[in-house]
Amino acid sequence: MAILWHCGVVCRNVADVVLHTLRSPKRARQLAALLVQLHGEGARVVVWVADEGRRKILDDYLWTFEKLAFLPHILWSPPLGEVDDPIVLVGQPANPNRASILVVGDDLPDGSWAATFDVVHDLVGADEEGAARREFWERWRRDSS
Repeated sequence: MAILWHCGVVCRNVADVVLHTLRSPKRARQLAALLVQLHGEGARVVVWVADEGRRKILDDYLWTFEKLAFLPHILWSPPLGEVDDPIVLVGQPANPNRASILVVGDDLPDGSWAATFDVVHDLVGADEEGAARREFWERWRRDSS
């Protein structure tokens, strides 16, 4: 289930936020499925994973989660500069592939950076942490409009 908050004309400079309900505590599988969908739609995506260890694990997982799947992506660092890869994993606020979509892979990103994207996707659980994430995005939408 996804919830879309769309601002329309009044706050057109603020990203739309799509919240996806996590079906299990293992976020990588659902994140990979979302990235497959977005890539299939031809989107350029930045995936925010603040923790370096989790970013490397996700990078490995995206190469191996399905035997015949191919999800082109890159584990980005500043020395790489701008890249043409459709999916870029970042650990600092950057948009090296000129993406219009931000997918939140772990911790919440800086709201002002998130606002530079057209659409932000986040995976939220049904637990207290998920409630806090929903509250963050509700407050962010309210404060940004």
